[in-house]
Amino acid sequence: MLVCGLLVATLSGVVMMNMAGASSMSGPSSASPYPAGSPAEFAYLSHQTSNACGLQTRTVLGYSDSMRLQGSCCNPMDMAKYQAQVQGLHRYATIDAIVPDPYDVPVSRAKRLLGYEHSIRLTGAERATFSRAMNMTADKGPCCCHCWRWRTTTGLAKYLIANQRFSASEVASVTDLVNGCGGPLDHGT
Repeated sequence: MLVCGLLVATLSGVVMMNMAGASSMSGPSSASPYPAGSPAEFAYLSHQTSNACGLQTRTVLGYSDSMRLQGSCCNPMDMAKYQAQVQGLHRYATIDAIVPDPYDVPVSRAKRLLGYEHSIRLTGAERATFSRAMNMTADKGPCCCHCWRWRTTTGLAKYLIANQRFSASEVASVTDLVNGCGGPLDHGT
């Protein structure tokens, strides 16, 4: 199956292959000892493969809460973009629903955001804010494909609108900052 430029096939596990070659996808990782945004953390996360294009919600829901989804899914991580994202996310450090590092997502946080997607009911005005926000993002939506991240980002956006009273432009900014698809700085931040 072709998803976000990646070929995903299953045979007693998941194998991912991009145009440059093949790499095997592992299960969720453990916490890194390096600080978010640091060159060491970039080096570590850029080689992790537990965040995969096409990874589905039901799979994430089956993972232990202590695990982490790490690495980029659609494109290789870019150091400048990674550091800009982590720096931009610092301003939201007091909002626990927002991850401080878009390439290192605790499964427990992902599950909470998936819950928000279903439990938070937006009013008509809030739905309009959500729609405006998604139209402002680099991907023109919560993510580039309908994967686990699309749904967690939808849950996060709903939470920010309904509980934190964020404007459409603020939600769009956070959505781009938490984007874990990788790619260069000029795309998605």
